[in-house]
This record gives sequence, C-alpha cells and structure tokens, in this order.
Amino acid sequence: MEPISGIRRPKNVLLMNAHSPRLGKGVYINFNATFLDTCVISIGARTLIGPNCSFYSGTHPLDPFLRNGIKGPELGKPIDIGADCWFGGNVVVLPGVTIGRGVTVGAGSVVTKDVPAFHVVAGNPARIIRKIEPKERDPTLPAEIEGELVVAAAERVRYLGPQTLNLDI
Repeated sequence: MEPISGIRRPKNVLLMNAHSPRLGKGVYINFNATFLDTCVISIGARTLIGPNCSFYSGTHPLDPFLRNGIKGPELGKPIDIGADCWFGGNVVVLPGVTIGRGVTVGAGSVVTKDVPAFHVVAGNPARIIRKIEPKERDPTLPAEIEGELVVAAAERVRYLGPQTLNLDI
C-alpha cells in the first residue's frame, strides 16, 4: 500500500498529521473524508468510502488534568481496514479498530470495536447485523485451483492484515 501523498489527493479529503493513510489499489474515497492520522491508517484494496466518513486514530487522556488543554499528550492507535470493504456515508471509525476483509458498515455508524471479516455492522456503537456469505467468485483468486472452481467463502479466508491473506484451501 502506498501513502495517499504518493497519489493525487482530492481537495475534499482532510489529512491532519504526519502519517498519511496507506491505500490499497482501487480504493475510492468520496467527498469530505477526514483522516486524523496520529497513527497509521491502512485501507485495503477495492474499499469504498462513502461521503463524510471520518477515521480518527488520535485520542487524548480522559484525565482532564493530564490532558491539560493543548499542553497534554496526544495518544493514538492505528486503524486497519481490510480489502473489499464498503463504508456508507457519515461513518466514524475510532482509534485501534481493525475491520476485516469484505465488511459493510452502515451509514451513520460509529465503529468502536474490531469487526470480523465478511460481516455487516451498523449503529452507534456499531454492532454486527449479520454475516456475509459471498456467492460470487473472489476476483483476487485464480479461476481454478487444481481443477475446482474457486468461490469466495468467508470460512476459507482468514484476514491477517491489509497486505496479507491466508487462504485455507
């Protein structure tokens, strides 16, 4: 994945800190996306991000005296998003969240916890609505492996990170 600074950045995408988001091939970012990238934000290939989505990897201490306005420490945790995800409009993703491959996040959701691969989540906080059972062939795999047609199935794919898939075939 390449940092967003390595490609033409739309004027409507707001980047706040030094860690540019790392984007896989074919990522689509719609209008008014915000990336507060105190830590790395990784977005897997072919992921679609709806309008007004926000990704906040930065945070501050809860203790108001330690926080001390702008004089206190800024903390953060990375955000890791798998390939083939779809974020509806106005989604917020908070620090330290890992979202697995093929996840759909409903519009207006606030993602506060990790989401396993091939699930639909929605709400505030986002909760699992259902599991996705892919019916189409996975376009990232060869058409045939040892003479058998390869069909995407969540049970055969284990997500290990934005650049690595372990295929249990």
